[in-house]
Amino acid sequence: MLSTVACRALAITFIGLALTNNVQGSNHPISNDIVCPTNSHVSFVHNSYTYNAPLHKFTDITGSFFNASWNPGVIVNSTTGTDNVPGATRSGSFAGYIFNETLTAIEKRSDALLSSYHGKGFTFILGPSYPALRVDGYSETLRFESICSGKATYIDFITYTCSDNQRLTYTAWSMAHTSALDGLAQTLGATILAGVCPEEAHCDKH
Repeated sequence: MLSTVACRALAITFIGLALTNNVQGSNHPISNDIVCPTNSHVSFVHNSYTYNAPLHKFTDITGSFFNASWNPGVIVNSTTGTDNVPGATRSGSFAGYIFNETLTAIEKRSDALLSSYHGKGFTFILGPSYPALRVDGYSETLRFESICSGKATYIDFITYTCSDNQRLTYTAWSMAHTSALDGLAQTLGATILAGVCPEEAHCDKH
């Protein structure tokens, strides 16, 4: 049995190699960075989640740009183009506002699904205690990636928005992302993964 020090040293080495490989072999579709109009400011939101369920459990449901029914409250009313082909559009409603999004990139692999899309602006109210929020456009990438030897899934949203209230924009997007992913995980019976793969847990037990 490896000592705690040895286990940690191996873990640090592995993480360093993994990060290097990820940077060198990154297949991130596009840059999400956007240029905002006058009186609008860029907000950056990054939300990440890990769940005890294999990748296909999530991608079987989320793999269609035209089908967003997995996201509570999202209703797609119309589409143009071909599903999962860049240039396709979807329009609909969410929380009382109308959204219009264009798929800009998509990548499907056996170990990951990534999709990027741009959205047009809108104005909405998050709740009775919040002021109206004007969003002048946004760009988002959603990634599902297999981890823990296929036993779990890592998910993240990387979002850039142009808005008149950066703090409120961050709150609104984070709430929407967390609500959608937690709801989906609950539907699948997937529990939150605490950051250590089950087969690696023995490193801290002696």
